[in-house]
Amino acid sequence: MAGVLGQTVAAPEAYAPEVLERIARIKAEGAPEFGWDIWHAYELSWCAGADVSHAVGYLTIPADSPATVESKSLKLYLNSLNHHAFENDEDAVATIMRDVSACVGAPVSLDCLPVSALNDITEELTGVNLPPCRADQGLERIDAESLAHSPGKGNVVSEHLISHSLRSLCPVTAQPDWGSLSIRYSGQALDHASVSRYLSGYRSHQGFHEQCVDQIYTDLMTMKPESLEVAAFYQRRGGIDITPWRSSKPLPPNPQRLGRQ
Repeated sequence: MAGVLGQTVAAPEAYAPEVLERIARIKAEGAPEFGWDIWHAYELSWCAGADVSHAVGYLTIPADSPATVESKSLKLYLNSLNHHAFENDEDAVATIMRDVSACVGAPVSLDCLPVSALNDITEELTGVNLPPCRADQGLERIDAESLAHSPGKGNVVSEHLISHSLRSLCPVTAQPDWGSLSIRYSGQALDHASVSRYLSGYRSHQGFHEQCVDQIYTDLMTMKPESLEVAAFYQRRGGIDITPWRSSKPLPPNPQRLGRQ
């Protein structure tokens, strides 16, 4: 069942690890040193002994893994477990971690929560909201040279910038993906309007979530911040959402999700 990218594929009715499809990561110069991809899965279900288990969970994939997993193939794989009989929940979780780890070429973890505990990992972003970009000032392409510092030398700050207007296109279907962007940095102050103009270049950009965040991080690093952390909370598709985290310093996995996800 390989090759589900962009194809119409019926959900497997039996355990099907072979449906998982890897997407090789492309590391460019200046790529993030640290980070994770957090995948929230809202449709986890399998048979554990005599019972049917239902849960929500989050997969943690290291950003330095050789590959990531294509989201549609992951959805099909997880749904192939719905009627599969495991000895217990621990056996199911171990199986998922083993199969996804083999796909991406690095150790992956899965933490499960009861559906009623979803609020425990739901936390909204608080910080400085970036100004909206004027329709006549938006960029038709991504241009890192549009980024600028605030006027005045020596204006060193620590800021948390937020935008709920991140939009990019799926490179396979060209369908829009929306998300909320978090930028934490220390260093010479960034001009907020220039960051908004830069981000508007993604509105017609085709790229996987992880690739977009890698590029945003890499372009912001050209502004030479003392430290930088970028996270994009993309809205869910097919029962799965993806939140890539990238940082210039070691960053522990964070299961945070937003209400809009």
